[in-house]
Amino acid sequence: MYQDKRIAVIIAAAGSGKRMGSGISKQFRLLGNEMVLEKTLKTFCNHPLVDDLYLVVKKEDVLYCQKVFLKEKNLFKIRAIVAGGNERQDSVLNALDLISRQCKPDYVLVHDGARPFISAQGITRLIEKTVEYNAAVLGVPVKDTIKRGNGLYLEETLKRETLFSVQTPQGFDFKLLYDSYKKAKEDCFYGTDDSSLVERTGKKVYLVMGEYDNIKITTKEDLAMLKEWRCGTGYDVHAFVKGRKLILGGVLIPYNMGLLGHSDGDVLTHAVMDALLGAGGLGDIGMHFPDSEVCYKDISSLNLLINVKEIIKKAGWSVGNIDITVIAEKPKIAPYRDDMKVNLAKILEVNETQINIKGTTTEKLGFCGREEGMAANAIAMIYRE
Repeated sequence: MYQDKRIAVIIAAAGSGKRMGSGISKQFRLLGNEMVLEKTLKTFCNHPLVDDLYLVVKKEDVLYCQKVFLKEKNLFKIRAIVAGGNERQDSVLNALDLISRQCKPDYVLVHDGARPFISAQGITRLIEKTVEYNAAVLGVPVKDTIKRGNGLYLEETLKRETLFSVQTPQGFDFKLLYDSYKKAKEDCFYGTDDSSLVERTGKKVYLVMGEYDNIKITTKEDLAMLKEWRCGTGYDVHAFVKGRKLILGGVLIPYNMGLLGHSDGDVLTHAVMDALLGAGGLGDIGMHFPDSEVCYKDISSLNLLINVKEIIKKAGWSVGNIDITVIAEKPKIAPYRDDMKVNLAKILEVNETQINIKGTTTEKLGFCGREEGMAANAIAMIYRE
């Protein structure tokens, strides 16, 4: 029923972002390696039911957005980048004016550029009900108790089961929304969302179940919640040999044997490095520090860890936490665990509580059980905002 309808989408991104407390508008802040606005645009451009996309930004951002977005092959549905007005309502009306002279769609969706987590399924549900009812919005039941007050005292507890938090996109018959916007302008009426302008004409708006993670990024605290997390594992093994120092986590441990290796044989630190590189999709220690290179002969693994930290930092990642297990019958590592954590935490620029080190045996089984060598497992969590 809706597959043969022409659907246009207005992305409203002309806000100043004053509540972000930054000179960068929220829609141009980075989420991982993408701008908030770029992520939003891609979701709609990739949706099979969307035909035309109109982006509304501040007048001073139009040229920048034309240079950045119009050259992107995967944003080919953008028909125009429109200069916004003083208020969101003025900005959307500017887009509606242009659309009325261009594609004249059957239906139009209006979405906030600062809601980058709208799902394809949510867009589909909204389009289905927009075509059926001519006016529909996404919304979710409120979770908190809502009270009405006068600024000083609470006066009434509202019935939570009747309250919904309204989201975007909101979908409408094109003529219905355009007429509602023009009527609001004539009456000098400003609503809080698109549906409020349609409601005042007497048209009922259908509620479509939304998703709680379809949040609008408004403040710095919102961005802080949106960390991208990655997990990586590392595993390393070294054989015991006579005449070598035993070094774990950069700590010299008294023992009658050390670990064989091109570097200092620090099996614990090697496992940590591989876990960090793996989490970032950045290769492994063999790729970055090959044993064919003379410069790495007998080098301290803590120096190599410094390089790994710079590699993941350059890629935009920070360390969340690391959990390490050392596997050996002897020696016991518990007396040296705190010193190891201090070394690793200092290099990785994290708190010692973010690093956990455990020791275990194999109950005399395998090469570790026969005291032929040591192994280490590590799991690392990294993140970027």
